[in-house]
Amino acid sequence: MTVRVLLSCKHKVIAEGIAAVLKTHPDMQLVAVSEDDEQTRQHCLQSSPGVVVMGVDPRRAGDVALTRWLAQLTPRPEIVAFSTECDRGAVLQMMQAGASSFVSTQSSMDELLQAIRAAASGRSYLCSSASSLMVESLRRGRSSESVRGQLGEREEQVLCLIADGFSSKEIARNLQIAPSTVEVHRRNIMRKVGLHKVADLTRYAIRNQMVQV
Repeated sequence: MTVRVLLSCKHKVIAEGIAAVLKTHPDMQLVAVSEDDEQTRQHCLQSSPGVVVMGVDPRRAGDVALTRWLAQLTPRPEIVAFSTECDRGAVLQMMQAGASSFVSTQSSMDELLQAIRAAASGRSYLCSSASSLMVESLRRGRSSESVRGQLGEREEQVLCLIADGFSSKEIARNLQIAPSTVEVHRRNIMRKVGLHKVADLTRYAIRNQMVQV
């Protein structure tokens, strides 16, 4: 099956390079190359591509809006976003807007081709760097859940107040418990998480998303 591809990229040199590679693959048909949002809309309506390969800046509202517009078309093209920005926020922003795949511009051309083929088959694809970011994010999320599992409710409250800069006496007043009880909780927390300094406990609470920064 031939994949009908629309390439949307505002950077002409990059667009020409990707287009040249796509034309060498017999399973892909490059139906159009667009240089701006309006051209992308027009080509989509006229050509009904199966996959739209989009150069995006997730921080640019127009790129996010165009992705959402494409995702609402009927028939709906699969969207492969490629970007110089490759962090958790960028990946989530584009996937939530409607992209099925995300590729960093630091990735190889082979990864972009894999993303196009995966999208054409109805599958999602994340390049290796984006995939590593999301796996790490998931790991941290599980770590946070693990922390909540090993600390008691009162210990978690004490840890959050320690991270917010409260003294033992202030924590005692806040929670209406004795200062000596706060110290017991503090020692238990340090033993359970393997840390012994307030600064380390603070970083630990922030890293595990127990307090806001």
